[in-house]
Amino acid sequence: MHLFLHGIGERGSDNKKQLTYINKVFSNKRNRKKFPVIVIFPQAPLTDSWSSRILIKSSDNKNYKFKKNSIPTKSLSMVISLMDSLVTLDHVNKKRVYLTGLSNGAMGAFELLNNRPNMFAAATPICGAGHPDWILNYAKKTALWIVHGSDDRTVHPYYSIRMANAVIQAGGSPKLTLYNNVKHNSWLNIFRDPRFLPWIYRHKKK
Repeated sequence: MHLFLHGIGERGSDNKKQLTYINKVFSNKRNRKKFPVIVIFPQAPLTDSWSSRILIKSSDNKNYKFKKNSIPTKSLSMVISLMDSLVTLDHVNKKRVYLTGLSNGAMGAFELLNNRPNMFAAATPICGAGHPDWILNYAKKTALWIVHGSDDRTVHPYYSIRMANAVIQAGGSPKLTLYNNVKHNSWLNIFRDPRFLPWIYRHKKK
């Protein structure tokens, strides 16, 4: 089972926008045949988001702060409850649950991993951010492929580098990809990468 958390621009109530960037990956016939997976696409409302991040003004584009003991937003809390319910179903392989998020969804992914460190076999946070201490709960439990654009000025790549370094310091082995000359749309690069799905789905909880 694979959970996908969209970015801030895909919020709403139409139950369509959250598919904007990822739909072609999972609707591709070859991918569907090779990787038969249940995919969950929740959509946050315009009044909320996946992340409890705090917005700050910074001259160096490092515009977010995170609390170590953050409380999940209402939307993320609902996703946590949903996932808690879904993993109890007989047809869901509890050892093969995966997570992908982009931008605000990647921030939510880091936060979700902190709240459910034993749930996910692998995760791919794309141009995200979070509190480095969250990593301590899942650095050795969840395989991480952290992705960012080197020229991202919406969410500075510093945040992904910081999270990757935190994983290493905690004893984990993250995969970090920084796409050169890419701004705040590095999801386009990773979703085109033929290694994306194979990397995720080769991981399995012990």
